[in-house]
Amino acid sequence: MRFAPLAFIILIVGFGAQAESVEPFGVATVPAPENIYAAHWRKLQDDWAIERKLLDQCRAERERCPSRAASQFLAVTDEAKKQTGHAQLGYVNRAINLAIRPMNDPANYGIREMWTAPLATLERGAGDCTDFAIAKYYALGEIGVPLKDRRLVVVRVKPRGQQHAVLAVREDRHWLILDNRNMTIVDAANATEYVPLLEFDYRGVWQFLEPQLAYEARADCAVSG
Repeated sequence: MRFAPLAFIILIVGFGAQAESVEPFGVATVPAPENIYAAHWRKLQDDWAIERKLLDQCRAERERCPSRAASQFLAVTDEAKKQTGHAQLGYVNRAINLAIRPMNDPANYGIREMWTAPLATLERGAGDCTDFAIAKYYALGEIGVPLKDRRLVVVRVKPRGQQHAVLAVREDRHWLILDNRNMTIVDAANATEYVPLLEFDYRGVWQFLEPQLAYEARADCAVSG
């Protein structure tokens, strides 16, 4: 995943604790300016609506499902529904991590940036960190995690400045991080190697605010390790 240069100069003037507590990493957000990533996110919703119809068809007639990827996705969500709480999140994280081979977009698609819905990624069998996070985002929706408790988050990984995408899920007032580089789920409060930049959810695209911090979203997605 590559992000084009996008500079934000941010000055915070007194955000209250309540505003900070509702977002991952305890950092407040504001609507992001219109950019190419917003367009990617909107198209993804349309792609998922099409895939969701196929999933409904396959759920109703498992033996006649025409899509291996749909059957695979349903197997993951069906097994996850047998779990509860943290174990449920852990199962989805591990299952998706094992189902997709890490590969950046230029190698996978021959273009700089490609956001794919879950079935398209599973069909291809490979994807970058954004694709992992997207698949988890929708898988958790299928097992009942509310939209308000799911965020696709773009972070900068310290100290190298490399950019990465993860999924943040709220459970019992805690934001937890599901990462394709780690089978273990961690609390966002303990993920100190990450600086949050952008988040994507049912409301749109948001940018994180940090006191007197200037940053440029410019590094590449981590797709291995």
